[in-house]
Amino acid sequence: MRRILILLGLTLLLAACGSSGTTADSSAGMEPGYEMAPAIPEAVNSGVMSRDAVGPMPGTSGTGSTDPLKPGERLVVRDASLVMQVSDVNAVDQQLRTMVNGQKGFVLSSSSSGSDQDFVVYVTFKIPSDQLDATITAAEKMAHKVVSRSMSGNDVTSQYVDLTGRLTSLTAARDRLLELLKKAEKVEEAVAVNTALIEVQSQYEQVVGQMRFLRENAALSSLTIELHGIPTTAIVNPEGWQPGEDARAALRSLLDFAQGLGSFLITATIWTPVWLPLFFLGRYLRRRWMARHTQSATPPAA
Repeated sequence: MRRILILLGLTLLLAACGSSGTTADSSAGMEPGYEMAPAIPEAVNSGVMSRDAVGPMPGTSGTGSTDPLKPGERLVVRDASLVMQVSDVNAVDQQLRTMVNGQKGFVLSSSSSGSDQDFVVYVTFKIPSDQLDATITAAEKMAHKVVSRSMSGNDVTSQYVDLTGRLTSLTAARDRLLELLKKAEKVEEAVAVNTALIEVQSQYEQVVGQMRFLRENAALSSLTIELHGIPTTAIVNPEGWQPGEDARAALRSLLDFAQGLGSFLITATIWTPVWLPLFFLGRYLRRRWMARHTQSATPPAA
């Protein structure tokens, strides 16, 4: 029993310390309802899990695989957005949907607002990443004017590599626990190993789910497109000429001018004790200066 517990502790330590550089939270990046690796069936007979109860390590190639990255391979999650003016919003929206469906993409969300000239459609597509650039080019050809475009990428390669190391450690720990379970001679030993095995399998499934999620997000890019109609400017005022409104506007301007002039006169009157003495002083000094200038300019009599 003591030997089994020592081996059990060492195995759990291996699972916990494997891939020490992994810092990702077990729930980070997971979507609700995301499909995990096959769960451990309930134990049979004495509640002890058998070796066959644990499924094999998932490693099928494809979007949801957990295979290690190839040399030089990178996982980049790409997102792009377009704001366009089009001649027919509904028609272009339908063309975009048809084009994306033909590229094995799908509509993630769609909404609209406004009416007539203010009608706007918002649609987000999920597109295979290798088709994103071609899709953007084709969409821009449908536009009368591209108002704005943006593209961003998030490199998740290092996170995936860390998870790969973590998965390798958990696989080794699981296999070791299965060997210990096979060698257990007492019920207590089998129950202890089975409890540890369930914990390791739970961590294993979480890592598998995260790796699949990263691969799927790197394989499918998001493209958000905002469709606006072409704005039109009326040549003639649709309300026509309204002389009454023009007269009222002119009268308001006249009243504003009269009010401004009255305010100025009132202010000037109140400030008379200040500006009036200054005015006369300036006038007096100017006259003296003019008189001196005249005398100096007059030649003396012969």
